[in-house]
Amino acid sequence: MSLKKYFKFVEIQTSALSIYAYALGAAFIYFYFNHWNLLNSIIFFISEMILDNMITAINNVMDYILAKDEQSKADSVIVKENISLPLAFTYITVLLIISAILGLWLCFRTNWVLFFAGGLLFLIVLSYTSGPFPISRMPIGEFICGIAQGMGVPFLFAYVNDNYKQIMTLNFLRLNNGDWTFSLNGSLTTVLALIVICIPSICYNSNVMLANNLSDVEADKRNERATLPVVFGRFKANWLYQFFGYIPFICIIIAVIFKMAPILSLLTLLTFPKIHKNIKAFIAHPNKSKTFPLSLQNYKLFIAVQAATIFVGAIIHF
Repeated sequence: MSLKKYFKFVEIQTSALSIYAYALGAAFIYFYFNHWNLLNSIIFFISEMILDNMITAINNVMDYILAKDEQSKADSVIVKENISLPLAFTYITVLLIISAILGLWLCFRTNWVLFFAGGLLFLIVLSYTSGPFPISRMPIGEFICGIAQGMGVPFLFAYVNDNYKQIMTLNFLRLNNGDWTFSLNGSLTTVLALIVICIPSICYNSNVMLANNLSDVEADKRNERATLPVVFGRFKANWLYQFFGYIPFICIIIAVIFKMAPILSLLTLLTFPKIHKNIKAFIAHPNKSKTFPLSLQNYKLFIAVQAATIFVGAIIHF
């Protein structure tokens, strides 16, 4: 498989969303800890990028296999790029093995919490479009994927930079009588701050998937995908899309009030007019080619400004 064909197979452009999640995680690290581990950062970046490529590859393969109508099959990258299923599964397997090895390496370099948190994220990725109950074909897909990508990446990125002792640690101890005990210790304040900081990323990640499903309602019905818009209807899905679009602004204010973010991060509120305009434009005419990119634009705009203002606010202590 050529590099060009591979990039189309894994839709390399979608990996750009992870970069914004890294930026948010890095901003949180700088504001709260300012402690870095370059090797761990590089290992995690490579592992997560490979994982992101793998989930897209699996998604494309499963969409082709499970497609109920010929048009959906014809539109698949598997057909357009003439990729055989054996070759596709070979690449997916290689990506899976490399990502798993890098993830385990990080676990040995940090703490057991990473093993379980990273393992959970790994299971979510594997069950996104595969298994008996694919997440992407269920009405909970938006929530699961929003949390996994929007919260998972910043949390794990902050964690692997040798900040795990200040966040959360899980330790096992064998007693003299042979019994095993464990202790889970962490900073509730830090964990809550990380959750509040990541809620905008969770919401806009969820909205990207929700916008995709709103644009594909008819195709999803034909292919028997029980997505949120299909199950609950367009009206409720549109309401949820707007809720996810506006709740991040409240989180920014809460973060500043409780000193979870610098005052300068309030400048993120200035993105409201543009994001409000994009939300209304998409709701008025959900379309994969014309208005769906507005959801990606909202995510990039809000998270980029949020991360930048947290960085600068931390530097100038304001």
